[in-house]
Amino acid sequence: MKKVNERPSERSIYIWNITGSIANALLSVVALMIVTRILDDRQADIFSIAWTISQLMATVGTFQIRMYQATDVTGVFRFRQYLIYRMITIGIMMISSYAYVMIRGYSGEKAVVVLLMCIFRAVDSLADVYEGWFQQKERLDLSGKALTYRIVVAVLGFGVVLFTTRNLILSGAVLVVVYVVCFFVYDIRYHYGVEAFRETAKKDKAGLSWVVKMTIEGFPLFINAFLMMSIMNAPKMVLDVAIEQGSLAQGLQTVFNIIFMPASFLNLAYIVFRPLITKMAIVWNIGKAKEFLKILMKIMISLFGIGILLLIGSVLLGIPILSIVYAVDLKDYKMELLIIIVGGCMYTFAAVLDNALVVIRKQYILILAYVFTYIYIKFAAEMMTGRWGILGASLSYASAMAVFLIITAVMFAFHFYKASKKLKVLGEEESGKAL
Repeated sequence: MKKVNERPSERSIYIWNITGSIANALLSVVALMIVTRILDDRQADIFSIAWTISQLMATVGTFQIRMYQATDVTGVFRFRQYLIYRMITIGIMMISSYAYVMIRGYSGEKAVVVLLMCIFRAVDSLADVYEGWFQQKERLDLSGKALTYRIVVAVLGFGVVLFTTRNLILSGAVLVVVYVVCFFVYDIRYHYGVEAFRETAKKDKAGLSWVVKMTIEGFPLFINAFLMMSIMNAPKMVLDVAIEQGSLAQGLQTVFNIIFMPASFLNLAYIVFRPLITKMAIVWNIGKAKEFLKILMKIMISLFGIGILLLIGSVLLGIPILSIVYAVDLKDYKMELLIIIVGGCMYTFAAVLDNALVVIRKQYILILAYVFTYIYIKFAAEMMTGRWGILGASLSYASAMAVFLIITAVMFAFHFYKASKKLKVLGEEESGKAL
């Protein structure tokens, strides 16, 4: 462990952060690709909806504390507290997952696969609290390594077992087991092997009052993330009901999930800028509002340029590449793909402003944007998907992201102006005292 104790270069940190981010983004892509090439339409639809539900339940497991933890540069909470809290939320996540399966009326293979995917997400949520700690300590290289190794080994295991047995339940169980093993081999080992991660033993102040405080800090982020995942999943859930009722053909859930994959590509590019979020928190905490804004604008301009390239590439090569990768004929869904990508770009821009509001500790007001968008998508998904199928599902998603971006941008501009003005007044007062 001597090597991991050594301070890595900035280049190494960036490379491993990018590698881990890419591996995480490709997990859904590769897993669905394996399933569509090996199993039939019915089983592919089961896997697609199970994956979708597990992503929703993961918001309960993480409680979206990761961003707060990574920007907790003043040490408001200790790692032990973050870990205990995560165990509690994961417990709630698994109870919620079982309840969701019962409410939806799933049974047999579908119920088991959904629960297995939720357990897989639970393990990932536990690993996330360790990787958030690595990030807080500016060791994103270790976060990237743990994430990359875990995903690569798990996908290999999942693919080999599925190819050999054609059994989705057994393959899902292998995915869970491999994730557990890799969590101990990498995250736990790094945590105890790096001296900088160790905390001095001390009692928690005021008993368990920190639990209440962490809940208050994280609740707006959790509600926002849960609502956003519900917003993204709304068209998929409408499709699921329609397929079960027989009004839409088997396999359309898988088709929509395939063309929905590129929606996250720009968000993947944003993850590359993750170290800048911590730097934004540092400059904000020392009162440098202009420096904070410069970093934010650098991220936004870079992402806009990448978004344009992504859209051009999708027009030229999107459908052919997706058709080859998934072995599914998608030539009739080019318009739907482009609509989804535009929606994904708008979501990423809104997410940047969302994170900026977290840094200036105004996350509680974000719930308004999520609530309004959630209300919109509930009506839009039912109406548009019911009328136009996959095209309607794509339009409901993209229009919802437009609503979300507009509301978030207005709120950020207003609260940044107020907060930076307050910082300026405080700075002038401090200068006056010094004189």
